[in-house]
Amino acid sequence: MWRLVFLVVAVRGAFVDDLPPSCSKLVYCDSQLLHHVQLQRIFKDSKTFVDLQMRNDQNTTLAAFDDLLNETNNNPTAEQLKSFVDKYFDATSELEDWTPEDHTDNPAFLQSIRDEQLKKFGKDINGVWPILGRKVKPEVFEKPEQYSLVPVSNGFIIPGGRFKEIYYWDTYWIIEGLLISGMRDTARGVIENLIEILKKFGHIPNGSRWYYQERSQPPLLTAMMSLYIRETQDIEFLKANINALEDELKYWLDTKIVAFDKDEQSYTLLRYFAPSLGPRPESYYEDYTDAQQFDTQERRNEFYIDLKSAAESGWDFSSRWFIDSNGENTGDLKTIRTRDIIPVDLNAIFANALQNMAYFRAILKQPLHAAHWAYMAKQWKSSIEEVLWNEEDGIWYDYDISNNQHRRYFYPTNIAPLWMGVVDKRLVKKHAPRVMKYLSNSPGLKYPGGIPASLINSGEQWDFPNAWPPLVSMVVNALEALGTDDSKELAFNVAQTWVRACHKGFTENKQMFEKYDAETPGRFGGGGEYTVQFGFGWSNGVVLEFLTKYGRRLTAVDNPDKYGGSSVDSSSSSDSSDLQDSGSDEK
Repeated sequence: MWRLVFLVVAVRGAFVDDLPPSCSKLVYCDSQLLHHVQLQRIFKDSKTFVDLQMRNDQNTTLAAFDDLLNETNNNPTAEQLKSFVDKYFDATSELEDWTPEDHTDNPAFLQSIRDEQLKKFGKDINGVWPILGRKVKPEVFEKPEQYSLVPVSNGFIIPGGRFKEIYYWDTYWIIEGLLISGMRDTARGVIENLIEILKKFGHIPNGSRWYYQERSQPPLLTAMMSLYIRETQDIEFLKANINALEDELKYWLDTKIVAFDKDEQSYTLLRYFAPSLGPRPESYYEDYTDAQQFDTQERRNEFYIDLKSAAESGWDFSSRWFIDSNGENTGDLKTIRTRDIIPVDLNAIFANALQNMAYFRAILKQPLHAAHWAYMAKQWKSSIEEVLWNEEDGIWYDYDISNNQHRRYFYPTNIAPLWMGVVDKRLVKKHAPRVMKYLSNSPGLKYPGGIPASLINSGEQWDFPNAWPPLVSMVVNALEALGTDDSKELAFNVAQTWVRACHKGFTENKQMFEKYDAETPGRFGGGGEYTVQFGFGWSNGVVLEFLTKYGRRLTAVDNPDKYGGSSVDSSSSSDSSDLQDSGSDEK
């Protein structure tokens, strides 16, 4: 049996001198070509260039660019760069539209929805799956070296908008929605794609692009498998892939673990940690420009690592990762220190993954393996309780290992241990009144458009006033897990608010958004590095989850005064010009 070996990486230090590039395809990750094209802003969106396919192999492309540098004394003009890109790259999509064969117009879940408007809403959302369906074109498999896209064998559901590839943690809520829509074969194929990627890289990158190679996202693969097995009882599929699931857990244990002391006790938990050289390729201009505020290259390298580590969390970006000189979450990206924070949600997700692995091994009748993972899950849950639970406030908080303190701010992920089912029943009962008091006293659950990612209006997209579907799902399921009448009723009210907001937005715009405005029901969110995206995979999945869970009670009638006003002096500056349609990919 594999034995746990903790690889503890220094929080800060000389390791920056030995960093790998962001990926092994240098054109897209570590080349003068990338640097010049991105800094000259040949494309408004930095992601556009690294999504292009090469017309020739990498060596030919880089050699041709070296010639251009020699001809221009290392200073090509924007026009020369554009001509080079037009000659050596192709914007034709690597994907083709794909309609899943198991999609039906009237899935069974619709019958459980009493409100006719919401029943139509559910049917309309179910109808979006084929619009978001994609399959990799054969030519990508024939010449994979010329693409940044990582080819996968099965069709899949894209998130939408500029996100035209698989994204790791998005897929959890997409899988949930597909299963609700009765699309078991599609869900299985999507999981197979992730396992295919896992076997290729030894982990699942942020997304199915080479430039995401050196960072992952929240490790939800075993949770996806759990959703699928619970729905299908497909034990043979589990048996065929159990070793791959285990390999992913080993990757996180080998690369993301950190040792620290709290209250004179030593602990090891996970953090987001994505060390590699340079800016994120898909946001190269933005990262490079922001890094110029630092005086040394070493400090810039650390800044890049913290940006990538935050991107690994899925929360790119948020005050959640800011640590100013006073240890507070104020400031801006200059104060980002993701590596110094032990996140509640990451460790709850991982404890759940350990539990899932123990369960999987047990149903496969492998008791020794099951006992191993069960023991690790027990230890992880204990560490979460001892490190992240704040007795004074009655809630779990992220922990700052540089200042040895809880980060006592409202984020929906504070109750992630309940969402992931990693709080022992005895403690759930003990904590329930405290958690309910914390939530009742916080303005976070009192907005008419959903639960904001935070109460800090930093201008970053994972902060106020943006409300994100996966965070709302976390809160609803965490409240249900508390098991009291009050918590279950609050869970329903949160779901009701969210479904009504999404329904209003869909009725007005005929689109689901990636994120919403907590202050204005149905309005799309703003802020961050790109305009709001249509689609949208996880938004669809969460609404279908709530329609299925509460379909007999939910109504589409608006009641904007139900939760009262807000306590944050903030407003969204989004307008219709910020919208970006998912549309069809350019063929």
